[in-house]
Amino acid sequence: MTGSVQEKNGMLYIVVNYKDENNKRRQKWIKTGLAIRGNRRKAEKMLTDLLAENQDDTYISKSKVLFSDYIKFWLEVNKSNLQVTTFDGYTHMLRRHLIPYFKTKNIYLQEVTPIHLSKYINDKLDEGLNPNTVIKHLAIIRSVLQYAVKQKLIKENVADLVEKPKRKKYLAQFYNQEEINTLLSFTKNTSIELPVFLACYFGLRRSEILGLKWGAIDFSNKTITIQHKVVRAYVDGKCTIQCSDDLKTDSSYRTLPLNDTICNYLGDLRLRQLTYSKVTFIRPNKNLDDYICIDSRGELLKPDYISRAFHKIILKHDLKPIRFHDLRHSCASLLLSLGYSMKDVQEWLGHSNFQTTANIYAHVDPKNKQNMIDELGNSLII
Repeated sequence: MTGSVQEKNGMLYIVVNYKDENNKRRQKWIKTGLAIRGNRRKAEKMLTDLLAENQDDTYISKSKVLFSDYIKFWLEVNKSNLQVTTFDGYTHMLRRHLIPYFKTKNIYLQEVTPIHLSKYINDKLDEGLNPNTVIKHLAIIRSVLQYAVKQKLIKENVADLVEKPKRKKYLAQFYNQEEINTLLSFTKNTSIELPVFLACYFGLRRSEILGLKWGAIDFSNKTITIQHKVVRAYVDGKCTIQCSDDLKTDSSYRTLPLNDTICNYLGDLRLRQLTYSKVTFIRPNKNLDDYICIDSRGELLKPDYISRAFHKIILKHDLKPIRFHDLRHSCASLLLSLGYSMKDVQEWLGHSNFQTTANIYAHVDPKNKQNMIDELGNSLII
């Protein structure tokens, strides 16, 4: 979009050249309400703000924008302000739920009411969505409408008038020690042996596991450093893989110790990868910048592939159904059951604050409570 400030009938106008919804070039004169004398700088500031709000060259007409289309517009405008993983999550959520739903309703942005949003909430709950997920949907809707308020396309944010569903307390799923060992035995010599191993031992997130490079493993000092991640991302509407040094929080950057057994295991894996590449004529990982979680072709494993393969192994061996991310919870609960403090677990997992760890794992060690009542029973008289 381009624009200029013009004079007409003693008043200042903003004239913008833009593309409409059909990608056709248009021109629009917009009243500033300012007289010519002494107000040109104010009009130019109004023009600058308008151009900044419509960086994608599309001017949003107040009378013709569907709510579903404005949601898409909001997502693209805010892409640069969101982390890759957040943008990916928003894109998936909007494309699967919000955009199709409101597109079928054919509701214009200015027509959205609290009744529309309340019905959306009820419909999604009836579909079986978790109340916590629906609350996230409502939060995004509120952000979309707030941006429309800022653009002066609507007068108020009607999402503020909608009652949220009651939040459902999240209880982390996890495997105990025996179940973890069983899983490790079943994933041995499979394509996801290493990701499962790293998740169980170090409680790493899937993105952190895929971001590990051989340079992050210090065999001399026996440490492993988490400083990269690999995530799914949408580029020009297509799903791709993106590598990043921008971890979830500052605490996610951490260095953890290794023991001799794990050093030997990783060293053997490195040797197997190099040997296999020579036999198969696949380009070997020659330097420390190479990622450690690769497939038989020497290519980085994809995030979705790990989750799918993990699910198949769970089904094949009739194991308790959990998500791959729940291995992170399993590592934490095992550490707690072994007697390590909540603070130790917080630092091991890379949580940004103690309360996050406490909220998730406060309930996972019933054995401690049993020990407490047993010792109280030995100390007090009934």
